[in-house]
Amino acid sequence: MDAKITKKRLSHMLSYDWLKIVGLALALILFWNLIFTMTATRMRPSQQFTVFNHYANNAWQDDFYIELHDTIEGDVFSYEVIEESTSDLATLGEYTLTVSSTRLQTDEGDVMFIPKLADKATAYEENGETKYEADYLQTFLKNYRPYLHNLDPETQGGYFYELKTYLKGYYTDYKNGETVDKAKIEADFVARIKANGDKRFRTEEQIALGKKQEIERIEKYRASLVKMEGFLESGTIAFEEVEATVGENQEKGKFALNICPNEETMGALKKYASYSETFIDQDGKEAARTTAKDMCVMFFDTQGTEETFEYESLLYVVHVIEQCLAA
Repeated sequence: MDAKITKKRLSHMLSYDWLKIVGLALALILFWNLIFTMTATRMRPSQQFTVFNHYANNAWQDDFYIELHDTIEGDVFSYEVIEESTSDLATLGEYTLTVSSTRLQTDEGDVMFIPKLADKATAYEENGETKYEADYLQTFLKNYRPYLHNLDPETQGGYFYELKTYLKGYYTDYKNGETVDKAKIEADFVARIKANGDKRFRTEEQIALGKKQEIERIEKYRASLVKMEGFLESGTIAFEEVEATVGENQEKGKFALNICPNEETMGALKKYASYSETFIDQDGKEAARTTAKDMCVMFFDTQGTEETFEYESLLYVVHVIEQCLAA
């Protein structure tokens, strides 16, 4: 049998089988792409820090994005956070609810800047006067309660209550950083990376570095909590009691942290979050100004983030407060 390859035979083969060849090539490409996708190390929710800007605020400007990126490059977060992400709801218009719901359902969200203002969508007229059924804090609590932390330090299960409990597992007195049980921190770290199969810590050298970073992480949480308690005691910031009807239940608790109760002290917060308001100037004319008065922060509780890393939000908020006070 003559099996010699000639130009004529090659031409015939390409004429009738070119679709098979192209199909096989595409199948091979898709196969290897699937292999690489399935075996690639995925970013954990805790490794990406996401900040939301409420739709009632002014849209963020370049200064905000630069500052947020600098917190990643700097020493604000622990070793866990490697990437920043944002969701500026003020730029989304009618897609606000869709985007915020989708991102929270996919475990994307850490903190949100939200003003304590009357929710314009709840306005109604009574005796010729405009009144409001709720403010933005209440509306957000009503719509997103499953994704929000209760911040009350005295409420079991609350964000700050659980943080103090967490730190007491390592410190005899968390307000005194010298009373730390480093051996327990290291042991818990090794147990965690073995349980979740963290691929970043495979060799003895990587584990040794991880132990050091873990001690630094816990210390950052402790130091930030002490600072936060100081800010609360001095009146620089304050908890906001928020109440709303959620389904058939009435929810009430400290679901927001007012980080600008006094604009003379925290007015520099406008670099991070602000809104526009109208006022009557000295000439009796209506004018507009940018302010951060009663700007609050809500802390998201996303199920995909390990409980040990949810306190990265505190590191960021304390950083923002310190930057504003310094300014």
